[in-house]
This record gives sequence, structure tokens and C-alpha cells, in this order.
Amino acid sequence: MSGTCAIPSTTGAVRAVLWSVDCNTRDLAHRGYEAITGSQTFQLALTQVLIIYVALVGYRLLFAADGARLSDGPRMALKIGAVLALVSSWSVFETLAFDLAAKAPAEIAALISDGGRTGAQDPIGRLQVAYDQLSSSAAAFTAAATTQNGQQTAPQVTPPTTTSPQDAEQADAMAKREAAGRALGAASAAVLVVDAGLVAVSTLMIGVLGAIGPIFIVLLIFQQTRGFFVGWVRALTAAALVSMSVWLLDLLMTAVLQPWLVALAQQRALKQLEPGAAMTAATIVFVFTAAQLALVAGAGVIAFGFRLVWGQATASAAAPAAGSGGAETAVSPPAMVSRPSLLADQLRRFDGVLEARGRTASGSATGAAFAGVDRVILAGGSTDPYRRAAQARDNLGRRGAFR
Repeated sequence: MSGTCAIPSTTGAVRAVLWSVDCNTRDLAHRGYEAITGSQTFQLALTQVLIIYVALVGYRLLFAADGARLSDGPRMALKIGAVLALVSSWSVFETLAFDLAAKAPAEIAALISDGGRTGAQDPIGRLQVAYDQLSSSAAAFTAAATTQNGQQTAPQVTPPTTTSPQDAEQADAMAKREAAGRALGAASAAVLVVDAGLVAVSTLMIGVLGAIGPIFIVLLIFQQTRGFFVGWVRALTAAALVSMSVWLLDLLMTAVLQPWLVALAQQRALKQLEPGAAMTAATIVFVFTAAQLALVAGAGVIAFGFRLVWGQATASAAAPAAGSGGAETAVSPPAMVSRPSLLADQLRRFDGVLEARGRTASGSATGAAFAGVDRVILAGGSTDPYRRAAQARDNLGRRGAFR
């Protein structure tokens, strides 16, 4: 990747992994975004998609194929504006999408763990200190398990025939120190592989999703392809939740582990190693590691609960109204009737009413008949617009019989 992401060799393992992954991931996301949005193929495809979308919107407003209204215009304009803003400027995309998923989780976790205090210690530094202390203690316990009174013990070719209580006690102490060294070694590996590794994995996911983000943002325009955009948002949200939960547990683990790390450091300085403190520190690390793996599954469940129901509220709100109107409401006219047909039907009905009212002065009997025709026309006779139009024509035919 970029040469600016070079990490000094004196940096600890945790810092080296997290800093290197974060720097290279941000560089990958930026270069991927610029490569996609700057290509002529993407610009041409975006232009064609917008032309098709505007044509479909005009068709819906003209023929009312799915109940489109002029009041939907601001929502459609807002959607197009959001898409164009996110795919035309890296700074906007970086602020609203990438930084929100990459930087916010660690900041929220640090804010929660430190109780809102400012100037908190670097989370990566705290995790690095924990890893270094566990590794040093593991090496000290492993070295102490192979020595006796400061001298290296030679391996026994044949087991002794008799064992004194003092020898048995020393052998038991050496076995405990050896077990404590292995436990601390496994704990330090868990801190590096699981605790820091999960943060690195979530950061890599955010970087890859950010690099290909413009493709999925454009798919938000059409309802048929909106599911791909929803899936992209879910994946980005899951990565951010994983990062936040892992950082929160890492900071909590370092706070719980700090007294035991201090005790182990003092024991190393005094050369009085106690396996009990080492086993306790290793157990704390293992418990928090298991909790982090469980929270990863929980973050996935939470992220996949995201739903985008924008533009579907009208249909869902109309369903209860259709069911509460009785049998007559259930046979309401379908939404596929075009606006010109409805307008022509209304004009025919209005002309019939005016013609009937104009002949009321010709005679009382004829006027009464026309009044009955008017009531039939005004009542509609049926809920079907096409049937109402046919009924209006029949009524006009009956008027000719009265003449």
C-alpha cells in the first residue's frame, strides 16, 4: 500500500497490527472510491440510471400505475440528492459513512469505559500494555519452572526410587509455575489474535465495503434493487457494532486486569512468582475473550434487524382501511385505472347532470323523471368507474325516450 503506512520496528505487536491495518484500510477505501466514481463507465451508468428513474416517475404520475402522487416529489428529490452527494464527493462519503463506521465505535467505547472523562488513555496503548505484561510474565514463569535455586536442572534419565517431601514440594511448585506460564502465554496470544484481531477484521470489512460503496449507493434509486443497498448497510453496521463491542470489552478487560498485571510485575521484580495470580489473570482474559465472541454474534443479529420501508407506508396504511369498510369497500376499483379515464368519466357525469337540470322546466312529469335520473347519476350506481360511465350512457339514452 502507501509508503506513509510504514510502522516502526520498535512498535509493539498490538500497535503494529492495528495501526497498519487502519492506515492501509483507509488508503484502500479512498483509492477504491476514487477509482469507481472517477471511471467513465460509472458516470455513464449513473446518468442512464437517473434518466430511466425520471422517466418512470413521469409515467407513474401520469397514469397512476401504483398510486403515485405529486406529494411524493420531495421524497424522490431527496433520495436522488443523497445518492449524488455520496457518490460525487469523498469527503462527504468519508464523513457520513466511512468515519461513522471506522472511528465512532472506538470513541464511543472509550467514552463509555472512562465515564465521559476527557483526556482518556489511548485504547490501543492500554491493550499493548496488557499484552506486554502477560508475555513478560509468561516468559518469567516458564523460565522459573526449569530452574531450582537459581541453577538449571538436568533432565532425569531414570526416575528416582525414593522421593523426599521436599523434592515432591519442589516438583509440585515447578509444575504449577509451568502451567501458569502456559496459561499466561495462551492469554497473551488471545489478546493479540482475538481481542486485537477482531478489531482488525472489522476494520478490514469497513475498508472493503467503503471501497465498493458507490455501487450499492446507486442501487438505492430503484425499489427492485434497494435490497442490495440494505444488505450493504447491514454489513457496514455489523462491522461497526463488532468494533464497538470489542473495543468496549477490551477497555473493560484492561481495567479489570490492571491490578493483577501490577502484582505480576512486582513478583517478577522480586523474583517471587505466585502461580495463583498468573492463573487468575489468564482466566480473566479467557472470560472476556469468550464474551467478545458472543458479542460478535449479537452484533450480527442486531445489524440484520435493519429494514428500509421508505415509500411503502402508503400501501401498508391503505390495507387496514380496505378491510374495515365492509363488502362494498372490498370491491373498490383497482389502482390500475388511469387518470385520463377517471377524468373523462367525471366529465360525462357532470354533463349529464347539467343537461338533466336544464330540462326541469319543460314539465313536471318529465322534470320528476329527470330528477330520478339525476339521483341515479349522482349516486354513481356502482363503485366501478367503468361501470359508472356505462350507466351514465344508459341514463342519457333513457332521457331521449322522454323527449
